[in-house]
Amino acid sequence: MEVKAAAVEIIGTADATYPLQKKGHTPEFLREIAHLRPRSNLFGCVFRVRSRLAFAVHHSFRNGVSRMSTRRSSPAATAKAPVSCSASHPRSEEPAPAGGRRNRLRQGFFRRPTYLTVSGQLEAEAFACALSKVYTFGPTFRAENSNTSRHASEFWMIEPEMAFCDLRGNMGLAEEFVKYLIRDVRNALREDLELFAKFVDKGLLERLDFVLDRPFQRVSYTEAVELLTQSGHKFEYPVEYGTNSSRNTSAI
Repeated sequence: MEVKAAAVEIIGTADATYPLQKKGHTPEFLREIAHLRPRSNLFGCVFRVRSRLAFAVHHSFRNGVSRMSTRRSSPAATAKAPVSCSASHPRSEEPAPAGGRRNRLRQGFFRRPTYLTVSGQLEAEAFACALSKVYTFGPTFRAENSNTSRHASEFWMIEPEMAFCDLRGNMGLAEEFVKYLIRDVRNALREDLELFAKFVDKGLLERLDFVLDRPFQRVSYTEAVELLTQSGHKFEYPVEYGTNSSRNTSAI
């Protein structure tokens, strides 16, 4: 239904003091007015695309794959990011007496060292042994000491776990998943992507179509090492067969 106003009363006008004006604003400036940022064209598109992609993630796994909601905090974690419940009531190592409310507060909510989990993989693996095909999708945390431009301490991650799946099936799933998300957002939010292509990334639409129209290339580890060593490119860490992958990943 469409609402037709019988009368309109102007409460106030947006003068020169209003942060959002009819001109382009940098992302750095918009971060300073986070409460108004979603009203800008750029971030309106960003949040619509993000919402659509999250929906597409679940829809892509709809055929026989069960979603698992795994915990975000645990007494044990590989990369430890401790959880603190109250700065005014730090956790104490002393056990709280029965009915001792003050000591319980001092111990903190969990009453033991608790950390943010780095992923839901461990629990998803257990579920996959029972339900065959599962996935998790939610916030993920990283606590390792990394200062690269690609490092994020918090992000959302998709983790499928499937029983009776080999490496070839895993690669096929990844290709199908990426193409499904691109195709979905291309069809549903065409105008938003066109705004990105106009003001943010001129070659965005061409790259997305490139991914959709061509099969993903697959090479063995041996072939990948040969391609790199024969590329003529000088790497910060020389690429050799069997070299520690964690060192070479950033260099490659």
